[in-house]
Amino acid sequence: MNLQKLRLGQLKAAGTTVGDVYFPQTTLLLPFDGANGATTTSDSSNKNGTVSFTGNTSISTVQSKFGGSSMYFDGSGDYLQVIDTYWNSALSSGDFTMECWARWDTNQSGTLMSNRGNSGNNTANGFVFYRTSSSTIVMYWYAGGWNYLNNTQGTRTTITENVWYHIAVTRSGSTWKLFLNGTAEDTVTSSGNMTNGVHGSLAIGIIPYSPTYNPMAGWIDDVRVTKGVARYTSNFTPPTTAHLTSAGDVNKQIIVNSAADGVAIGTGGINQARISKAWVEFDGSGITINASYNVSSITDHGNRDYTINFSTAMADAYYSIVGSNIGQTSSFSWSVVTAAYPVTAKTASAARINVPHINDSSLYGNDANTVNVIVFGN
Repeated sequence: MNLQKLRLGQLKAAGTTVGDVYFPQTTLLLPFDGANGATTTSDSSNKNGTVSFTGNTSISTVQSKFGGSSMYFDGSGDYLQVIDTYWNSALSSGDFTMECWARWDTNQSGTLMSNRGNSGNNTANGFVFYRTSSSTIVMYWYAGGWNYLNNTQGTRTTITENVWYHIAVTRSGSTWKLFLNGTAEDTVTSSGNMTNGVHGSLAIGIIPYSPTYNPMAGWIDDVRVTKGVARYTSNFTPPTTAHLTSAGDVNKQIIVNSAADGVAIGTGGINQARISKAWVEFDGSGITINASYNVSSITDHGNRDYTINFSTAMADAYYSIVGSNIGQTSSFSWSVVTAAYPVTAKTASAARINVPHINDSSLYGNDANTVNVIVFGN
């Protein structure tokens, strides 16, 4: 019998589910699907960011690129705001892709996305991605000085009203590109990192520091931001369907992916069995969620007593919780690492925990500065 060594490339996994190989790196995905006039929408990425509406902004079925609906902005300073601290790292440094579909209904400038803060404070300048008064698409950002894509150079295609355009900006190393309908409008080299702008906030439809300046008048659809990946580095064909909302089994073979945030098990392909079912890091005093997966909110009951609310319920209440916390007073600091937090109440949709602390009377009643919780289960 002649036995040959099995090569990794010969291993195949059956399945036909199509997915996005870069979905684990997707930090914002807004399909804007919904009923006409709706004033709520969901982030379909794993980040599950909270989107707030200001003014008359609403879901519209009058126009859409995909899915039968999009987000409408009436040009009077209405906007969406995505509040989450991951924006500081998603767009400030490293490779990324920022893209959307847009359709203007009037001949006026209009902001697509921005996190720019106070115009007089360079550390809050951030970026602006918009249509100018001369009907061209420009992006500018602050990195120790102002940088521009397609401002006075580049192709500078004129935008026409009532036409859908796919618009994208990518960074690959120090190379920045702006694409319109898959064709590069401009390429620049910049090694500096963008300032964070309004910390923890991204606006869609306006510039945060001046909502009445360059407001969007028209429709935006299928917004997507990908962290750590320049999806487009040369001319490409714009998407012909809505952005995919799962990783699927794109490659149909066993893949070693150092950037993956989950493990696909079985033949279903679309359902990811994660190493953890939920995790969160939050500030124990005042409750600020720094980063999370499958956690919609935290309820503070006082005295280190919190309820972790899950975005997607567990299969049952038979799961385990581990965690750690760090805290301090004016005189003391402490760090507690524990195998399992005391759980005082547990359902499939939420878990109430009591965070331990050092057994010192001078530290009683002090909330932890940082709390880390991981949930394991089937």
